[in-house]
Formats: sequence, structure tokens, C-alpha cells
Amino acid sequence: MSGQNLLFIALLSLMMTVAWTFPSQSLNVSSARKQLIKDFVAKVQELIKILMHDLLKLPVPR
Repeated sequence: MSGQNLLFIALLSLMMTVAWTFPSQSLNVSSARKQLIKDFVAKVQELIKILMHDLLKLPVPR
């Protein structure tokens, strides 16, 4: 796994985290919808961590 790919995955994870912290454009978003979005973002971040862990286990071809 190249360092460039790991950097891309890390930046993607960071961008999702930053996007979640920005205030919502719509002030009338229901709390159920906010919770659904929050759960989705958390699950995607969890999957990215699992992917990065698995990718780091792969042998590096030379």
C-alpha cells in the first residue's frame, strides 16, 4: 500500500469529520434526521478505520 493511498484515505476521513462539525444550512432539520446522519458518518468512519487496518496488513510488493 503506498503512502499516497493511505494519505487519501486519512484525508477522506478528516473531511467527513470536518463536514459533520459545520453547522447545518437548514435550522429546521429534525433531531431524528440529525441522529440518522450522525450514525451514518460514524459508521463510515468505522469502516474507513477497518479498511486502513486491513490495508496496512497487506504485503508491500517490491
